[in-house]
Amino acid sequence: MMQLLEDPRMSSDQNGPKPDSERSPRAAGRRLSARAPAAWGASRDALAAVHNLEALLRSPSVPYQTILDLLPELRASAAVIREAFDAAAHGGAATAAAGAYGSVRVAEFGLLLDATATQPEDRDALALRAHELADELESSADLLALLDRASSPVPTEVSLNLIVRETARISCTGRGREVIVRFDEANPDCVVTTDPYAAGPLLAIAIARVYGATMGEISVRARSLPPHATLVVEAASPSDLALPVTAMRVLPPVPPTDDAGRHVAEQIGALLLIEPARWAIAFTSTGG
Repeated sequence: MMQLLEDPRMSSDQNGPKPDSERSPRAAGRRLSARAPAAWGASRDALAAVHNLEALLRSPSVPYQTILDLLPELRASAAVIREAFDAAAHGGAATAAAGAYGSVRVAEFGLLLDATATQPEDRDALALRAHELADELESSADLLALLDRASSPVPTEVSLNLIVRETARISCTGRGREVIVRFDEANPDCVVTTDPYAAGPLLAIAIARVYGATMGEISVRARSLPPHATLVVEAASPSDLALPVTAMRVLPPVPPTDDAGRHVAEQIGALLLIEPARWAIAFTSTGG
């Protein structure tokens, strides 16, 4: 997965001025939603601490006592993340499922900290588990933030091809595995009415899911075939070798991803068609 698109250029210049929260996003690209609760800022900092644990464990130059000294701070970070996930229990079905999954991962992170305190000889194994949990926690947090954004979408006219290009560009600021994506753009391009700050991350989810099923290069095809304009994500074929290539960074998807994706699509005026190695996002409102 990937953080929500934040570039104001995603929206049409013809739609008038945007609210300050959309017009002046954080330059660092880590803000997940124009309306996300303030708690997400603290959760993002806490997630960074989880990623740092892996780096510390992997670095032979870091004395183990330094890591032990940081355990209280890491436990405090886990508490911050747990609070955000536990709060999701009061949301809809998709939100509650993503929060419940994240809460279990937080509990597992607590067990990892216990093991870190008592098993210094297993430094490499601890680092591997820290890496896995950090990615799962961040993917779960991304889902919650995306669901939050989609709960109050801001419909905007936006180019289908621009959604793909901006999703690729913004992905460079995130963590995760680099995936090669071949883009078969719509020609002519078309305009859809959706919330681009949610449509982009939904596309990133699709890419992550299809990559997880195929473990190879991915093709994204933008198609304008009335009554729908569609983004199709599938494994690249030999005939796609001539298509332009871009690299994207995506986090591994977590089990609640599919249901969350369907719910987000409904909220932003799209239909989501899921097959084992193919996702299609069909936008129901198109323009000229």
